[in-house]
Amino acid sequence: MHKSKTNKLKLALSGAAIFAAAPALTPAAAQAPGANSAVYELDCDRACLLGMLGQYMDALRAGAPSAVPAADDFQFTENNVVIPLGEGLWGTVEKVDAVGLEVADTQTQNAAWFGSVIENGEPAIFAVRIHVTDGRIDEAESVVHRRTALPAPFGDTENMTHDPDFNKVLPPEERRPRARMRAIADSYFDTVELNDGQVFAPFDEDCGRLENGISTTTRARDGVEGFTLVDGCEAQFKLGIYRINKRIRERRYPLIDEERGVVVATGFFDHANEFDRYNLTDGREMKTALKWPNSITLLEAFRIKDAKISRIEAVFTYVPYFMHNPWAGDAAKPPISVSSPDACNTRCLTRLTERVMNAYPNRGEWKTLPWADEVGYEENSVGLQVGEGIWGSTTAVGGDPLIIADEELGRAVWIGRIEAHGQPSWAAVTVSADGDKIGGVEAVIRRKEYGPPFAAPESAPEFSNLSRGERTSRMDMLAAVDRVYAAINAQNGTAPDDFADDCMWAVNGQELSPCAAPLTGKRLQSVKAVRDARVIAVDEQRGLVAMSMFEDFPASEQDFTDASGEAYKGSLPYPRTQQVVGLFRFSGGKIERIEAFASELPYGMQPR
Repeated sequence: MHKSKTNKLKLALSGAAIFAAAPALTPAAAQAPGANSAVYELDCDRACLLGMLGQYMDALRAGAPSAVPAADDFQFTENNVVIPLGEGLWGTVEKVDAVGLEVADTQTQNAAWFGSVIENGEPAIFAVRIHVTDGRIDEAESVVHRRTALPAPFGDTENMTHDPDFNKVLPPEERRPRARMRAIADSYFDTVELNDGQVFAPFDEDCGRLENGISTTTRARDGVEGFTLVDGCEAQFKLGIYRINKRIRERRYPLIDEERGVVVATGFFDHANEFDRYNLTDGREMKTALKWPNSITLLEAFRIKDAKISRIEAVFTYVPYFMHNPWAGDAAKPPISVSSPDACNTRCLTRLTERVMNAYPNRGEWKTLPWADEVGYEENSVGLQVGEGIWGSTTAVGGDPLIIADEELGRAVWIGRIEAHGQPSWAAVTVSADGDKIGGVEAVIRRKEYGPPFAAPESAPEFSNLSRGERTSRMDMLAAVDRVYAAINAQNGTAPDDFADDCMWAVNGQELSPCAAPLTGKRLQSVKAVRDARVIAVDEQRGLVAMSMFEDFPASEQDFTDASGEAYKGSLPYPRTQQVVGLFRFSGGKIERIEAFASELPYGMQPR
């Protein structure tokens, strides 16, 4: 991760002749602490920045990443994941709005665009920030919101309009300096955070907010009725509608245009959902739409006139809870847990895993667990602190899980049902030992809101011990699993000979097909790659292998032909990655069952 150049400064050389004859001075004495230079680099004026932005958008319209005037060290993110330029939306886009909201900041050399696109025939809301250095674009940070089953505003993209006030130059008396504009935008987030009726931000009486292309303040002139409980920005906050926002995190303000009174911010809204009901300030009870922890990532533009927020336009989408934005700095790395059979055997691993799972629904009990000196914790591939995430939302844990403990690896995995305020989900939770203590926990959670395949978890899969004659060696089981993944990646219509005739494949509890059929039938062509496969645990007595892996679905192709010549479509029209815990059951040297538990992530997401 290279350091963002949005605050890059250029060395001032004027007056060098005067200093040449003077005694030696402390280097860089003129600039602010942490700055590289005392003069801002202003090589690209507003027209230049908007021109570069136009080139980027034209390249996107054409689906031609090579047309982007990209610097050698160009870096691109989509929904906070670093991916190569040309992937993600670039591989699926068919149309881009002819007109979008455009913003530029000559001091930071950033520009931004807000609007909508069509990808694979489906509308999506889109925003991007670019940064320019030496006449080239070296940063592009994008947020794409697709229509899914998750509850979120989604406007009429065919008739999307942007408030013209964002482009109007303010008279000098209605402008405010950069520092004050940033403080006002920050006060908006302070108001939204833990919204309890207290308002920190100054709002214009006519304040209006557009979120993902739809008005969420229901101003009469927008022609939208009944979207919220009350009209107006300030009135909503005084009512405490947005109390679900536990924090507004990683706030950044890369663009500030003093002449037009515009601030563009990025950040995350964390919805911990530690409660699923709350009261408004007028006494009415509200229920949360989602019951489990989630975050939204956003690019948001504020129009500030006469020190008051008058217009807001935001593009946001759901991401895993507590996700990190790489533009905000390097993410923390979890420690590597090390154990040995002597330190924590099968019984020890099972007990540690049971203690972790029993602590989830009992808030505060995590403090009593035997933690190692350094602990790594993650949910759906995002690192966070123990006590956050499902530690605060889980209300029940299923009593009949499957636990696979592997003392050779010092890990155990728990597979079964958890509930968040009564809403069930599949959970695959891996516990790593550090000696005889808990050194790491990795939770993969699959919720029904992400759609099929999904069957409500009643109980975990059950597998009894095999006779010695039915068992398969650890080495042979792992080799067979590798052959399965190789066949998925090969996409050549062949399957390994490792499947039993009656082997069945289930995903998120829903039985889908015989194991070999998707491979021999060439029905997995939407999967670009199975990558970063890792052994979680092996149990020879029950013939079980648990694996962790990532599956990439670029969605750049939607039309496929199977082995029989029948045409079929990709499952979803947008790029995505799935984090998967895969369970293989062997008997007599053959795979007789595959159970996969998959959580949807932003495309290209990597393991921590």
